[in-house]
Amino acid sequence: MLQDNLTYIILIAVVGLAALLTSHVISSREKDASARAERLKWLLQQSEHCFNALMIMRAAGCKSEIVERVDAHAQTLLDEMEVLAPGSDALSSARTLKASADRATASSVPMNSDRAIKRASIYIRFASRLLEEMAKADKLSSQLAASYAQELHWLNVSIVATAHLAQGQKSLSAEDRPAALSHLKHAKAVLTRAMVPQQLKQDRLQQIQSLLDSLEPRQPRPRGTLADDLDGYFRDR
Repeated sequence: MLQDNLTYIILIAVVGLAALLTSHVISSREKDASARAERLKWLLQQSEHCFNALMIMRAAGCKSEIVERVDAHAQTLLDEMEVLAPGSDALSSARTLKASADRATASSVPMNSDRAIKRASIYIRFASRLLEEMAKADKLSSQLAASYAQELHWLNVSIVATAHLAQGQKSLSAEDRPAALSHLKHAKAVLTRAMVPQQLKQDRLQQIQSLLDSLEPRQPRPRGTLADDLDGYFRDR
């Protein structure tokens, strides 16, 4: 009788242990699957951002070595997706977007609306932050990261200013004076605030100012001002 009870106890213990092990294995697999799904979702999101940024950068004539850095990073994301989920919809979607980014040209990414300009600006800033993160991870020197940041800052300014200048000129052709003034003043403000050498933006500022003067002629300065006195003083020296 005692031996039978002992056998039952051992059987119950074995069954309980097996149940615990099974539960642990199932739980581990579920956690692994969940972590894998979350990682795949993150990789897809990041690759989409990278490829959208690459489309904008290529269309805007960004420096090739910066494009190559971002492209190489995007490829590492694709490589990891292939390992995690070789036949997934996420991988297929990322590859399709990469193909579009590889084909991008100036004419294939029009920036003829405020929404398109804003989108381009967002992705240029994303690329800049990405390169900063690469520098923090020692994948890029801090000097190069700073240089690339300056290049992307000017690219962003150029995109926004050029697009508003083009829209201003288009509004002028359509004789929409208020819209033309709005776009031209926006373009001027963006260029004026840009922290870049003056010679980079001087020609475009002069072009914009000329158009603004045609819409809002400057009032002639009254004679006898301090500025005139100084002008005369320096002419006589």
